[in-house]
Amino acid sequence: MSTADIPEGFEFVVAADGSIPAEQLARRGLRPGDHLGLVPGREHRRGPRKRVRGMLVGSIRPEEALTWEDFEAVHRANVDAAERRYGTLG
Repeated sequence: MSTADIPEGFEFVVAADGSIPAEQLARRGLRPGDHLGLVPGREHRRGPRKRVRGMLVGSIRPEEALTWEDFEAVHRANVDAAERRYGTLG
C-alpha cells in the first residue's frame, strides 16, 4: 500500500496510550504490516502560516520588468547551452 492509495484528509485519533485504535485503521483498508507515513496536524505546526499571495505586487517598477522578448532570449540561450552540453534535445 502506498500513500497514493489513501486519499488526503483522513484523520486518526491517537489514544491516551499513544496508539491508533486498529478499528480506525481497518476502516481505511489498512491491515497489519502496512506502513504509514504520519504528518503532524495543523495544531502541531511551528508558527503561523505565512501567506505569500501578493507579496511582490509593486516591488518591481515597470521600467525594470522583463519583456516577453527578454524572456524568449534568455530561454533560447538556455536551450542553446543545454544542446551544446548534452546534444540536440527532442
